[in-house]
Formats: sequence, structure tokens, C-alpha cells
Amino acid sequence: MGFGFIRKEDADSYSFIRIPKMLMTGRAFSELSSPSKILYGMMIDKMSLSLKNRWLDDHGRAFIVYPVTEIQADMNLSKRKTLDCLSELEAIGLIEKQKRGGGLPSIIYVKNFATVYEM
Repeated sequence: MGFGFIRKEDADSYSFIRIPKMLMTGRAFSELSSPSKILYGMMIDKMSLSLKNRWLDDHGRAFIVYPVTEIQADMNLSKRKTLDCLSELEAIGLIEKQKRGGGLPSIIYVKNFATVYEM
């Protein structure tokens, strides 16, 4: 397979997933696997659509609905690896899942990596 070179006029024609540099280089996130960091970037991307659609809970917090099967397909991961990534993000506190029951996928709150709140 031969890929062409990127030309100047091509540079703005791509859609990108942004991964915060702090997430990649910060000591606090050194234990996160690369797939988990990429997944967090994808979740941040989905948050923009949630905000646009006003997907807010009763407390005004934005959330996403990102089923495991969709994450698997988007990232080309096994179900086990997908669940591991979600567990890593949840364990470090970058996401919080809320089960809905009835076979519906969980609501996921994507937390701000740059802020820490005292509980």
C-alpha cells in the first residue's frame, strides 16, 4: 500500500482527536496506558456534541453516552481491552459512569483533567 504525501492544501482537510499534552507528559497520568489516553481524547471530542445538544443532567453537568461496542469499533479494540481502558480512566478519576439499567448504556461524565476539587 502506497500513501501519498500531504500537501499544503491537504493540511486542513482532516478531522483530529485532540489529546491534551498534560495527559501524555504529566506525572499524574504516567500510569495510564496509551489506549486509555486516546480514549479520553475521543471522549473529550464527543463532549462537544453533548454540549451542542444540551445533554445535561439535573445538576447542569454535561455527559456522553458511548457504548462499549461503539468504543470497540472506533478504536479497534477487544471488549476486554475496552473495559480495561474504561476502568483505568475511572480509577484515576477522569471519568465517572452512571448505570441506567434496562439494557441501556451507562452515562459517562468526562471530567476535566486540569482541575482537582477537594471533596
